[in-house]
Amino acid sequence: MARAATVLVVLLGAALYATTTESRPAAACSGPPGHEVMLSAKVILEGRVAKVGPAESSDSVYTTHTLAFDVVRGYRGVEDGARVTATARIPLPGIPVMCPQFPQDIEGKYVIIGLFEDEDGEADLRADAWVMMFSADAPPETADRTYTEAVRLAELVADANPEAPLLTIDPAVVTCGERVTFRGTRFPAGEYAIRERWGSLLAVVQVGPGGEFEASATGPITGCGSPPGTLWTVAYSIFTVERPAVSASLGALVEVAGAELAPDIRTPIPAPAISASPTPAYCGQTVELSGSGFAPGERVTVQFNGETSGVTLSADGAGTFTVTRRIPLESCGGPLFEVSALQAEFAEFGFFATLATRYIERIETPPGPPDVGDSPGAARPADRTWAVLLGGFVMALSGSLVVLARRR
Repeated sequence: MARAATVLVVLLGAALYATTTESRPAAACSGPPGHEVMLSAKVILEGRVAKVGPAESSDSVYTTHTLAFDVVRGYRGVEDGARVTATARIPLPGIPVMCPQFPQDIEGKYVIIGLFEDEDGEADLRADAWVMMFSADAPPETADRTYTEAVRLAELVADANPEAPLLTIDPAVVTCGERVTFRGTRFPAGEYAIRERWGSLLAVVQVGPGGEFEASATGPITGCGSPPGTLWTVAYSIFTVERPAVSASLGALVEVAGAELAPDIRTPIPAPAISASPTPAYCGQTVELSGSGFAPGERVTVQFNGETSGVTLSADGAGTFTVTRRIPLESCGGPLFEVSALQAEFAEFGFFATLATRYIERIETPPGPPDVGDSPGAARPADRTWAVLLGGFVMALSGSLVVLARRR
């Protein structure tokens, strides 16, 4: 079975570059955070890169090596004190490549990293710098924030802390378009939001003193357009909810869990979209907004940038809607108008509830009828009457002179 781990998607979607002399954090590239990619790792460890073996193969960009890790702490799939090996590709000196890469001097580094099953079958495990959450010359001796956060994320992914909040997903193998149930235990009392990778919000839950909750939502969108047989891990994250004012936003990441996407059932989920007419438009103009690709009956809030509330409606049986809106004054501060379709039940979360966005080019004034010169201040054609009269006079004078000359 072909394997398309999420780390492959990360590399394909990346747009920025890293140098070969240092390992960059995941934020240097576009794509999901490293801890979400790590959900599909077979081994998660903290320890030292004890040895980098000689180059086993090479191409125009990388050399392939076997890395040996001495494990100080095993978070998943390996015991403390063990030695584990994995293949890794290290860029050739001076060759810029996309996304985080292992540095040339990786040997001896102290790291927190996830190791994956080797998709090529040439070795048991494969190392990827995208999920190297921490790298230093030595273990931190004092409270290092980067190290502390890397440990926390590794514990979240591996559920290695028996006192931390725990999220379970039912079923363990999720199917595109089908219901998924989320159950939480050991959560501090409060309000939390559940979100799928690259998706909008799935649920907002209130947790009481018992620390438990249950919620459900329609199945994943991640990977649903991929070929059947490819393997995907769908990431679900839980955040605290912050309410600084009338709006709401996502706060700290509290827990993350993954579920395997059913490999043989891939039903593409339509991507919601908005169109506008007419375009471009001016401030205060009435425009017709049409939506498509929404779930039948889905409640949607259509809102312009700058508005605190919009218009809420329901998509029809085909997942479409049409609404007429006047562009509000609050949206007129830039060269573009932005109109979004948000999940109505979570519209207060703004960006995090956005299903689709449309940008409309702004023109400064409404177009009017052609100016024929009868409006105040309008530009008029130049009055050429005097030129016509003068030209006629000159021609008449020339004719008279010619007649006089002939008579002589």
